[in-house]
Amino acid sequence: MKKFKKLISIILVTIMFCGCLLTEGFAEGEALLGDIDGDGKISTKDARSVLRMASGVDPENLALADLDGDGFVSVEDAVKTLYEATNIGGVVIPDKNGENYLSDEPDNEFIKIIAKAYDIDEEALVAIYSVPDSGTNYVLQFGNKGTSFNKKYPKNADNLVMVYHIGIAPKREISYTDGKLTGGKHHNCTASEGWMVFGLVKTEVMAQYPTYFN
Repeated sequence: MKKFKKLISIILVTIMFCGCLLTEGFAEGEALLGDIDGDGKISTKDARSVLRMASGVDPENLALADLDGDGFVSVEDAVKTLYEATNIGGVVIPDKNGENYLSDEPDNEFIKIIAKAYDIDEEALVAIYSVPDSGTNYVLQFGNKGTSFNKKYPKNADNLVMVYHIGIAPKREISYTDGKLTGGKHHNCTASEGWMVFGLVKTEVMAQYPTYFN
């Protein structure tokens, strides 16, 4: 159940965070797996529909929503639909073609940007970014729930309170999400909710550093 909830949070955040992106449409009259509303293209609206089916809110449509062909509509099908709609798999998670870095140093460029912009204690921030600079630069802010004697800000999923995304230089535009709301700009898209990016960072990005985030 916990894994299921995490997957749902992942889907919802990217749906809202990247809702302005669509895939190319198919030829008129040609059925497209994942095109739930039948408009000839896969969109984030279709991903929402698949998620509703997977959650039991709407009846299943195996002909269009069973993307992995296992005979039922699942959260994994919703994730696949979302990836088709946004191609977000290579955007949200730091680029694997370069080197990924994690830093909690106060003088890190990204930590300095966020600490100054939002008046945050540098000790609460961790930067995860790719080199060369691809724009998939994140600064994670942690709270102090469950604070232990030797950790001011425990760095684990339960204590993640905000995810900041910093764009490409020189503008370095910032967007952010606390798992419910988003602010700022993200690839020229604005959104009112950000559950999926927050969920992706918790379950995918942080998972790349299991010895650090524990």
